[in-house]
Amino acid sequence: MKIFIISSAEKAIDFRKYGGTELVVGDLATELCKFDEVEEVAVACCKGSILPENLPKLRVIETVEESQDVYHDWFAKEEQAYQVYEKYLKDYDVIVDNIGSNLVYDHKIAHPDANICHVFHGACGWERAPRVQGDPCFIAASRAQAMNITNRIGVPCKWIPHGINTELYPFKAEKGDRYMSANRICSDKGILEFVQLMKDSNACGDVCGEDYFVDSQEYVEEVKSRCDGTQVRYYGTLSYEDKIKFLQNAKAVISLPMYPFMEIFGLHATEAMCCGTPVIALRSGGLTDQIVDGVTGFLCDALDEVQEIIVADKVSEIDPYECRRRVEEHFSREVMAKRYLEYFKKVLKR
Repeated sequence: MKIFIISSAEKAIDFRKYGGTELVVGDLATELCKFDEVEEVAVACCKGSILPENLPKLRVIETVEESQDVYHDWFAKEEQAYQVYEKYLKDYDVIVDNIGSNLVYDHKIAHPDANICHVFHGACGWERAPRVQGDPCFIAASRAQAMNITNRIGVPCKWIPHGINTELYPFKAEKGDRYMSANRICSDKGILEFVQLMKDSNACGDVCGEDYFVDSQEYVEEVKSRCDGTQVRYYGTLSYEDKIKFLQNAKAVISLPMYPFMEIFGLHATEAMCCGTPVIALRSGGLTDQIVDGVTGFLCDALDEVQEIIVADKVSEIDPYECRRRVEEHFSREVMAKRYLEYFKKVLKR
């Protein structure tokens, strides 16, 4: 089986940088190369991407420079990248599309036998499925997202959770006394709510997360102004090394997706649990798949429930080893790749 994976034209694949889609693509490609059934895995990605060099089955096709500015025509960049890799698509059995456009379906119009699997990394913006020969193959990272896509465009959507490289997130049993927000600094992620929650709960917390590639710098400044530097500290974008230290030492990671926004998966939750750190979250999307309520963290329906858990120090009852075990058994990149390969086999048989 020869597999072609399309990454975004926005960011390079580099585990040291921010970028959920790119991280998943890199891990998936790496693991698929280890299966005997796989002859070759090609990855179309931004220039400067970092992928293992010791995998003879892996082929890297660099497309465009990664984006340095927030505001630009992202579709134009995707189209430019498509012009680079389109000529290779006909040579592969399965095409795995990870971008939010329908560019790759232009290829299927010219090559009706092409097997395209479209992975949704964000909310589905389509009103209907692409009109091409054969049934579209859609993949979602959570059960809630799969159901949403199926209901929205009337096409069955497969659920395959994301997985991470567990070796990059070392386990640590001993925890500190500060809570952590490990999300992008934007209103959808409830960062201001996290700051207020710390104050209302008389708890200490750290605000960490991407603060450049965001919707509003005004929101970032508002969050900074609410952090006093003692009870609530603002750190923003972290290096990979610092992110690991914060995840390992946090009393718990708190995730507050604000309705109607849905947390499609939430890699931050898997990363935290891999380090042995429990997650307290509002019940949303993929977080309900990852967190076992009362075992690896807590799922709440409202902010006052989160506050009650913090005040009662409920996270002290969570076993860090259970958090790590949950990730290793269900959300490692090895498990993810195995599930993808099984699905590809069904697609080819169909």
